[in-house]
Amino acid sequence: MYRIAIVAAAFLLPANSSLAQSDLFVITTDFSTGSTAFLAANAAEAEVNLLGIHSDAVGHYHDGRVYIVNRLGQDNILVLDALDWRTPLTQFSVGNGANPHDIEIVAPDKAYITRYETASLLIVNPQDGAKLGEIDLSAFADADGLPEVSQIVRVGDRLYLSCQRLDRNSGWGPTDVSYLIVVDLATDSLVDVDPDAAGVQGIALSAANPNSMAAIGEQIAVGVVAHFGDRAGGVELVDTATNRSLGLAVSEEDLGGDITSMVLVGPNRGYAVVADENFANSVRPFELSSGAVEAPLDHISGGFIPNLAIDGDRLIVADRGSFADPAAAGLKFYDAASGAFLHGPVDTGLPPQHIVVLSAATVPTAVAEAADSLPQEFALEAAYPNPFNAAVQIPFVVWSANTRVGLTVHDILGRTVRTLAAGPLAAGRHVFHWDGRNAAGEPVGNGAYLVQLRAGGQRAVGKVMLIK
Repeated sequence: MYRIAIVAAAFLLPANSSLAQSDLFVITTDFSTGSTAFLAANAAEAEVNLLGIHSDAVGHYHDGRVYIVNRLGQDNILVLDALDWRTPLTQFSVGNGANPHDIEIVAPDKAYITRYETASLLIVNPQDGAKLGEIDLSAFADADGLPEVSQIVRVGDRLYLSCQRLDRNSGWGPTDVSYLIVVDLATDSLVDVDPDAAGVQGIALSAANPNSMAAIGEQIAVGVVAHFGDRAGGVELVDTATNRSLGLAVSEEDLGGDITSMVLVGPNRGYAVVADENFANSVRPFELSSGAVEAPLDHISGGFIPNLAIDGDRLIVADRGSFADPAAAGLKFYDAASGAFLHGPVDTGLPPQHIVVLSAATVPTAVAEAADSLPQEFALEAAYPNPFNAAVQIPFVVWSANTRVGLTVHDILGRTVRTLAAGPLAAGRHVFHWDGRNAAGEPVGNGAYLVQLRAGGQRAVGKVMLIK
């Protein structure tokens, strides 16, 4: 096993890395039906059974919206707005039988979708699902004709796709080699990482069957399981500057089982879901620089753990419970630095399957430049004081005279609490205040509320906290 030197300066912490907590959207399932739940920041209980969805789904957050990827048997993307979790904005197909696995949104009108049952990467407008094109991935298929491309990670102006290459004709085991396929966003074409070899080459992994990825500056950590039970996988590092694998930084031998999922909490530290020979699941901390693996986290049921998530200084575990202890199902919270148990389980209705952290991600330069080129009709500024206990001031700027503006307050489930402005306003800076009352003049309860500003076809959302 290789020992890798990690460059700490290259790692960008999530935008919500302070002590503040983010709201969580949770996809839940009993594998026959699916649903959703919402856990507001600092709340003790989740709102459950908000919207029925497919029983096999994952989620992705981008710019105030959640994109639910309904996988095998549904083959579509369901789009929800943070202002109303119960009413979909739109839903669009990605092709019958395509089995979408992941979506990466690079601009308001452009997204990429991996489809497990096809040999191409789909490009769509995420606002309405309009097809913009496809990128042929058939060069990476094995003998069964499919490359089994699953997850997407973006580093700079390139996408990296996990290509498993499983042999469907022989028990779905991995073939000779798995890859990270590299896509150039500027040209929507494959990047040949080895021009001296015949055909288009991807980044060959030292172990097969990648199942999770996370970017660390210019490196990508990849969870690779190889064959289940062979202990040949682990956490592999890939250098995107040279488009080469650096080998395994953490081995399955040291993890004590098959790695089924993985997240990073910093430039050197991560957590892996590990299944032992009896398929009992545990969560184990690891260090990339030394390959060291620590003792499993406490309060884990031993049942299936499909997903881990990081929210600033919190590690969140989706624990589905076990046959012996079904009451252990729910979200469990740990200190991300130490692995110390904080609290849980938080009930999500059906058992949790995928956690979506509702926080703004770091915006890459290319996307920021595209957004800046759009004509802006207004700017929503930070409300003050925030938190508040009597009234909150909501400032914003309107660039053009007689712009029709809508300023509304919503509860955390998106229900309208109060309309503060609805009509044309003069150009310039305006400040509206909200006194913590609803449209009937009644005081509302403590908690988080969303402030929405609309003008023309544009929208901005901020959050205020009422504490009496």
